[in-house]
Amino acid sequence: MAVGWSGTRELAAVSPERLRNLASAGGATPGNALADRLNTAQPSPEDTAKRCGATKGNWCGQYWAQKAVPSRPPPLGTKPCLWGDPATCNFVGVCDALMGVCRCPAGWMGDDCSVRMKRPCSQWGRPHGFEPYIEPTDPRLGGMTLACADLCDEDIAHCYCNETYAYGRIPPDVHSPPGSPPLRFGRPIPHNCRRNTGFDGSPGNFGTVDTDKLYGEKGWCQAEEPEVICPCLLDGVGGKTCSVFHEAFCPNQCNGHGECNLGFCKCQAGWWGHDCAYRLQGVPWSPGMEDGDRPWLKPFVHTPAAWDPPLPTRKRPFIYVYELPPIYNAVLLSYRTEKAHCVVRFFDEHNGTVMNDPHLHNLETGLHEMLLQSEHRTLDPSEADYFYVPVYTRCLIYPVAFATDFPYFHGGPAASRIGAASNLLLEVFHWIRSHHPWWDRSGGRDHIILSVHDEGSCWVPAALRPAIILSHWGRIDFPHTSQTSFGPDNYSLNITHPVWQPEGHLGKLGAFPCYDPRKDLTVPLMWSPNKYGSSPLLGAPTRERHILAFFKGRVMEDKPAYSRGTRQFLAKMTRNDDWWGKYRIHVGEAMPKGNISESTSYSEALASSVFCFSLMGEGWGSRFDEAVLHGCIPVLIHDEVEPSWNSILAVETYSVRIAHKDMKRVPEILRGFSEEEIARMQANVARVWRRHIWTGYRPYNQVVQQLLAERRNGSRTAPVLSRPKPPEAYNPAEDDALDTLIQWLYSRLDDLGAHARETSSGGVARQ
Repeated sequence: MAVGWSGTRELAAVSPERLRNLASAGGATPGNALADRLNTAQPSPEDTAKRCGATKGNWCGQYWAQKAVPSRPPPLGTKPCLWGDPATCNFVGVCDALMGVCRCPAGWMGDDCSVRMKRPCSQWGRPHGFEPYIEPTDPRLGGMTLACADLCDEDIAHCYCNETYAYGRIPPDVHSPPGSPPLRFGRPIPHNCRRNTGFDGSPGNFGTVDTDKLYGEKGWCQAEEPEVICPCLLDGVGGKTCSVFHEAFCPNQCNGHGECNLGFCKCQAGWWGHDCAYRLQGVPWSPGMEDGDRPWLKPFVHTPAAWDPPLPTRKRPFIYVYELPPIYNAVLLSYRTEKAHCVVRFFDEHNGTVMNDPHLHNLETGLHEMLLQSEHRTLDPSEADYFYVPVYTRCLIYPVAFATDFPYFHGGPAASRIGAASNLLLEVFHWIRSHHPWWDRSGGRDHIILSVHDEGSCWVPAALRPAIILSHWGRIDFPHTSQTSFGPDNYSLNITHPVWQPEGHLGKLGAFPCYDPRKDLTVPLMWSPNKYGSSPLLGAPTRERHILAFFKGRVMEDKPAYSRGTRQFLAKMTRNDDWWGKYRIHVGEAMPKGNISESTSYSEALASSVFCFSLMGEGWGSRFDEAVLHGCIPVLIHDEVEPSWNSILAVETYSVRIAHKDMKRVPEILRGFSEEEIARMQANVARVWRRHIWTGYRPYNQVVQQLLAERRNGSRTAPVLSRPKPPEAYNPAEDDALDTLIQWLYSRLDDLGAHARETSSGGVARQ
């Protein structure tokens, strides 16, 4: 079973005839057309040979050859909000001086943030109607995750000891302005620290903590040194008794010009925006708090789009990041049940940084932050080539949806969490079309949407299908149905309700493939370099690759639908046919026994394997990218599902694909590769691995540079025990996953970008 060999490749030539056709085409903005760009410069053959190995098509190289254009100062706002200072936006919100409306935090809504948007700590979902369930909690019973038998902060549905206790929460005075802090913050009572009895002392199903250990003399709510310690789950709060306040996560940390309040930026006077990047006319640009009294913000604040004066020149593509209403992103961060949910990173109680590597869906907030910090960002949508839509559907799916009785985004309690996410996308779609002209100008072709939940974009509504969709799940079979084993994520289930969702769910989806390789991309998952600590590609010494093939992870033998049965089948074969003893092949939930140290870490095992299995889970899995980033050859066993970058990288030159029907033949197939074939695949892994890690993300860039610096001398002197060997010094931001995305977007300016040439019929011309 031979594997093709591509080696390095040169940029495909563009014919003179095509250049003439492009140059004479009408409708393209001068300087934007591919002909104009290629007539100006072409990438050097040396760069192409060095950096475009194992790529497909001619996208690689075009970006580097472009001529930079002069930068412009950022636009300034002039529109006042209707309710003047100091009560602008009811004291709680931030005035958007380009639109003249307020951006409201959790707990508030309306053009002036004067309407309460309560999120009660509901014990049950509403039985009818459109208002959240607000009946008193009965702790003899169970209930929803955020149900509270004490004092509920109805801005975000967070529970506290009530004010009758020594460490209870005391709300602000009723005459205080909206948004005033509590008189005493109080100790929180999270969902995993609730009482185990009713108010009458009878046993209850509400929680597991002895009631006396919460409220007694030595209890959590009463004692300075309580016997029971409840966890501090709220972002921005830490310490043993939740009395230490620290920085919370906000994308780009409010540009250093605002207070981060649970994901919402309360910007300083004269600044506004999701990350406080915009300024009011007459307010001079200035460095933020990262250069002042909050140096811990420095690694996370970088906003070249807001600088004035700007950088002298910049390169395309220009990407506008929509300023969506906060309910579609920032407020969802405020609603999360734990600080580690939804976010790519967070701060500890000492304002140190915690990379959220256990979290599988980091790209949702991570890509948003990367684009906010990118030199390709523009604050002026009229000059944008692409429009990024930063909607946090995954954060809604988990942990926000059904943690309490709000929000649902039109589906009510009848909707599944996937249905709620579809409704959220539709609401964002209609908001964009009603407030901006950019979607209708192109039909959505130049808009970018990210969908990182298990089954990728299979459930994205038909209205948004024209956009460029980024996901981790490249499923190409059509027609398709949901294959999850988790009922609330079954997008094929048509849920209707006579009041909340009479139209049902399926009609919104239309008939579209999950992934369209002509315009969509499957992108790598996002974890920090710390996750790959034993990889030689990140400077660790090479190991003997004594394991032929390896997989460790959930098997779920009690759920046959999980992973389409692949994990279960392979684990059974490993166990019953002794694949480990005979062939050094392992699939299971634990490390193999015998011939391997019990202390071997997961990263060490991958770095010690020739092949690593890429198996699906409920949908996409992390194993393909993990394999590549450990120098291990991925073995794909997921029919009609394409892995990361499959449409733009020659994945077949550095991976092996085995059909489901051939799973019994895994040992035969893998043992059939010659040393030469394995060496060729490993060489191609070495060419592409950087495109599978997001080290263009500034915090990750710092981590990888530190790792390489610490290991450089040791790696140079250590013997090379296997391929690929540790790399020489390189720029982590060059040709990483973010740079790959930007390069590809640049190469598609003339058929997907905002200034693409239009045909006489109104469609997009594609050569």
